[in-house]
Amino acid sequence: MKNKITFIILIIVAVTVVVGISFYFIKKNKAPTNFVGNTTLPSQAEVNNQTNSEQLQSKLVTDDFEISLPEGWRKTAPAMGAVAMAVKADEELTDPAAQKINFRSYFAVSYDTLQEKSLSEYVQSVKSQLQQIISGVVFAQEHDTTINDKPAQAFEASFTQQGVNFKMLMVVVKGVGDDVWVMSFNTLQDTWTEYQKIFSDIASSFKLKLKN
Repeated sequence: MKNKITFIILIIVAVTVVVGISFYFIKKNKAPTNFVGNTTLPSQAEVNNQTNSEQLQSKLVTDDFEISLPEGWRKTAPAMGAVAMAVKADEELTDPAAQKINFRSYFAVSYDTLQEKSLSEYVQSVKSQLQQIISGVVFAQEHDTTINDKPAQAFEASFTQQGVNFKMLMVVVKGVGDDVWVMSFNTLQDTWTEYQKIFSDIASSFKLKLKN
């Protein structure tokens, strides 16, 4: 259990660099080559019209869940250990440190199991390991919530990495049985106000597919 949580935490920490690298190749090739789930670009002669394509991709869909993909956000190949991931395409950041690592605001979804822990105990384990891995991380706004009839807990975290000041929203949703789904939304502290409602709306749209 601990190793799995640690792996998820490492995804959250390391993905700041992965996002930059992934976005570089996406931008270079003008369109992502790996898509999450079964949603694909529309097969039209104007497929290279990226703006129209993004507007048609309103949801990110996998075999297990679906989640809203707002206009301007693009699916990308997830970091190892994540199930799904999307970045804010063509985001223009002015922070020199963020520019240096090619950071783009993103959200990622990961899967884990509670292994007999309560949801609250699981979240506390995540926070504890974040404190061990990220020096100086500060938590705020922890609260219980419900995501499409599923119990969930959310909290915010602020931390500095590679000279960049980040702000993160993490939402942990209890699935069927022992399943737990972890959504992490990451941006700069300077752009948090701009993305706060967007992150909340995306998280609220998370919907598990019922399986027999």
